[in-house]
Amino acid sequence: MQRRNLLRAALGGAGIPLGTSLGASLGTSLGTALLSGAASRAALAQPAQPGWKPNRTVTMVVPFAAGGTTDVMARLVAGPMSRALGQTVVVENTTGAGGTIGATRVARAAPDGHTLLFAHVGVLAVNPHLYNHLQYDPRDFRAVGLVGTNPMVLLVSEKSGITSIAQFRERVRQGGLIAGTSGTGTTLHLGALQAFAAAGGRGELVPYRGEAPALNDLVAGTVDLIVSQGMNAIPPALAGQAKALAVTGPARLPELPDVPTAAEAGLPGLDLEVWNAIVAPRGTPEAVAAAHDAALATAFDDPQVKARFAQFSTRAPVGEERTPAHLSALIRHEVERWGELLRAAGVGKEG
Repeated sequence: MQRRNLLRAALGGAGIPLGTSLGASLGTSLGTALLSGAASRAALAQPAQPGWKPNRTVTMVVPFAAGGTTDVMARLVAGPMSRALGQTVVVENTTGAGGTIGATRVARAAPDGHTLLFAHVGVLAVNPHLYNHLQYDPRDFRAVGLVGTNPMVLLVSEKSGITSIAQFRERVRQGGLIAGTSGTGTTLHLGALQAFAAAGGRGELVPYRGEAPALNDLVAGTVDLIVSQGMNAIPPALAGQAKALAVTGPARLPELPDVPTAAEAGLPGLDLEVWNAIVAPRGTPEAVAAAHDAALATAFDDPQVKARFAQFSTRAPVGEERTPAHLSALIRHEVERWGELLRAAGVGKEG
């Protein structure tokens, strides 16, 4: 009771409802035009597609505010892409409604290669499950390329007494655990839903106005767990302020070498990763998309890009992961699986 009262005091005054249960709220649809594997590999092998060059500035729309991880990553790759294309790639922030306004702008743009969308999993695979009147569909875009993937980390409060995945699974099945999220449809929300489902139970979800206040309450013991972005989870884990139980990606984090992957720890169903990608309006010619893909590929060898990716715990795509065909398949897969999870959790569309 004391902990719930603390939560009400912290959140109620801010107008945030206390505790969305496991069935809270989230949403999708898809189908991006696939390039053939052979054509994709050919584009990847070329430094640039000689058959097409932009004849003016290329606008890369980021549907979120400047300064966030997605925005920073877009600006990182824009430089190398500009050099490869021979025209400036300008990042423009078109914000609002969970990224839907910026995505709609690009979906309605001319498919001539001069307008691109730089977005993450939420915009391209989750939003369609969240909004009743979404003005775009994932099928409105043509895949250009995957930019980077970020694992999440399952963190538990030191006050929870949980020190292993086995104990976590047991406590989830007993009920009563509280997870901090950063609102419906966010990666923290998806991660918490997936963690509870993978452990075979349910829990209470408490929305915060961002990841930072949720982490603060985790350290204080007000909430029991958070599935946090890797770069945000590392500091409290190293400082002993929270216990890192597992990494959601396929490999351990260099900064947390003793923390197993969820699969290694016995919770294979927890595998959420946050990815960012570039897409173009549907109808963009293959040669144009291939030219942008080839320009993006040059960014992965840029020293500044490599350094910032390491800082963000971001894994750059390799091999076939760099092809438009891979991104198309990834979006399809993500649309389907997050839709299944959200429906199972009772999350419905709004607005």
